Amino acid sequence: MSGQYQEQWEKQLSGQPTRNHGFTSDIQNKVRERIRMEQQNNKRNRWFRTAAALTSVVIVLGGGWLLRDDIGSLLKQKPSGMDGVPAALQNDVLADENATLKVMVGQYDNFNNMQYARPFLLHHPTVTVETAQMPDKIYQGKELLEWVDKENPDVLRLSLQQYYELAKAGKLKPLDTLIKSDAVDVDAMYEPVIDILRQYGGGQLYGLTPAFQTDAVFINKELFEKNGIPLPHAGMTWDELLDTAARFQGTGTAGLVSSSFGDNPSALVDDIAQATGLQTDTQGGKQVTIDTPAWAELWTKITNGYKDGWIYRDKTSDSKSKVESFTPSDPFLKGDAAMVVTSGYYVSQIQSAWKDDQKWITIPVPGDQISSFHLLEIYAVSSTASSEKAAWEMVKFMNGSEFAKRLIGTGMSKTPIRQSDAQQKFGEEQIAAFYQNKLELPQDWQNAADGSPMSNTLAGYAFQDSKPLLEEVIAGTLSVDQALVQLKEKLEQHAQQDALNAQKEKS
Repeated sequence: MSGQYQEQWEKQLSGQPTRNHGFTSDIQNKVRERIRMEQQNNKRNRWFRTAAALTSVVIVLGGGWLLRDDIGSLLKQKPSGMDGVPAALQNDVLADENATLKVMVGQYDNFNNMQYARPFLLHHPTVTVETAQMPDKIYQGKELLEWVDKENPDVLRLSLQQYYELAKAGKLKPLDTLIKSDAVDVDAMYEPVIDILRQYGGGQLYGLTPAFQTDAVFINKELFEKNGIPLPHAGMTWDELLDTAARFQGTGTAGLVSSSFGDNPSALVDDIAQATGLQTDTQGGKQVTIDTPAWAELWTKITNGYKDGWIYRDKTSDSKSKVESFTPSDPFLKGDAAMVVTSGYYVSQIQSAWKDDQKWITIPVPGDQISSFHLLEIYAVSSTASSEKAAWEMVKFMNGSEFAKRLIGTGMSKTPIRQSDAQQKFGEEQIAAFYQNKLELPQDWQNAADGSPMSNTLAGYAFQDSKPLLEEVIAGTLSVDQALVQLKEKLEQHAQQDALNAQKEKS
């Protein structure tokens, strides 16, 4: 296609596309058939077939808006026998199918937008996408299974819990055979995530996820160099990382801030406890273990860090407001703290604030980070899909490198499943840590998945109730031992009340 024609089509399709009024199904089929035909390589035929292909895309999209990047990709030519057909359509494995895919979406989901359904349709214009909206009140259990049976979606977008329940109930198609036959490189995906999907699938892979979320330690290299302190490195324990932070005592800069939102002693204690395997209780809350020497040692180290100033403390507000709100000005970005532990969303914020990737790096968070780990959506094929081929193509597309470019287009709020995709935009020193965290499910994870009690069930209460107690220890009005005795009493009360509530529900 000449540059003039390409410019004309980009101008037309980057605005509001033509709607399909006046186009009969017969015309659409003829257009699609012409796309698949290999005609003689002359200028007139190349133009007609490219225009026809783009017209077909416009018809299928039905009046939406196309991204300029999508059009640019579509118009790129490949040296083949179909020179006049847009590259994105030359190898359309669904060209001979007029499939309709029903996709499971949430109540506030906008799946039929540019980031999701439309890029897939751009490559497969013979496919129609419908959505089946699952009400928010239906999340898991019997109601979830009944909804799936009633709506019968072809492609499901699931939470990890939903994935577990539907795989266990035989509602999902095993993917290993399809992955092997299409040579999908699962080995290039972040291995711990794939392992967790296999564990939740009883040893088989029933779904793939394009992204995950976990934490990393963000490090201001300049502050370490300025104060002559060696940079932290991967493989450190929490004790070693805290000792490194303590070296900033007396420098006028904190070594660590508990959160990008400000100082929160309870959050820091909770993160370290979960990463190092400290448990608030065992046997589903029957035995509270919050007063052990290991807990006392952790509380002592953290509260001393706040007292001595090497853990960041906001000096502009009183302790009560610090517990209940976040600091409006980011202490790490201001240079008031040398390290912060937070999730991937922070990458875009730090790049906007500093404009210099040489100023900072990340390292993995010490210990097991399963508590900070989230899967945002798992794509799966229904075991009763009307078109297994089309459903699988959608799952592949949503987990492919092209779709990953959309995930990192606005930062790392969703960490792509492949490190190689993330490194197309971000440097290895900045994002490799997100792919190095230890992620191991607890031994009794299946109890939680099945709705049964598991160990550490009182952790949420401990996080909430420890906030004022930690502040009293920092202020010097309570000792660590006194505070932990009070916390143990509170947790025992919560356990008793939960047991009573459970009995009432049964009766």
